[in-house]
Amino acid sequence: MPIFINLKYRKKIKLKNSLYQKKFLILNYFIVKIMNVTKIAIKGYWELIKFEAVAEDGTVILPFGPNVRGLLHYGDNELMSAQLGNAMRANFESEDFRKGKTNEIIEAYSGYISYFGKYSVNEYRKYIIHEIELSLYPNWINTRVKRVYELENNILILKAPQLDYDGIKRIPTLTWKKIENLNENYRWHS
Repeated sequence: MPIFINLKYRKKIKLKNSLYQKKFLILNYFIVKIMNVTKIAIKGYWELIKFEAVAEDGTVILPFGPNVRGLLHYGDNELMSAQLGNAMRANFESEDFRKGKTNEIIEAYSGYISYFGKYSVNEYRKYIIHEIELSLYPNWINTRVKRVYELENNILILKAPQLDYDGIKRIPTLTWKKIENLNENYRWHS
């Protein structure tokens, strides 16, 4: 009796009837195809449109302020990179980034995040895992962060788990727009 692997649940299944075997293989084929759709669609460069943190009552704050900018990249090789922050952060008095004053460093750090690593997509459950290799925030190094996603046309919405913002639980929500024509003439929005 043949044994088949259910690709969706990674289980071995014994099928007695050859008609069921054929149906099973066809179904698994389409499940795998569907599960790769998002992975293909998210590949490329994404520009941050907005970064909000939404409370259960619907109130919204802008964690990095109204002048947020960012770039997200999902590569063919399952590598990813994300950078986002407040584009209007104040300059340091010193020209040497290592010689910032304490308050300058705090403001610069608290208004910016970046990390890179590998990624995987769970199409069935609608989330993306970022396996972080290096991050501005050291606690994320060698961790996996889960981002629930919505993907429609060229808009990607990523939602992180709830965080506490001044005593109120909020869901960080990042909206990205795919950069269709990334070339030497591409300019960020001012």
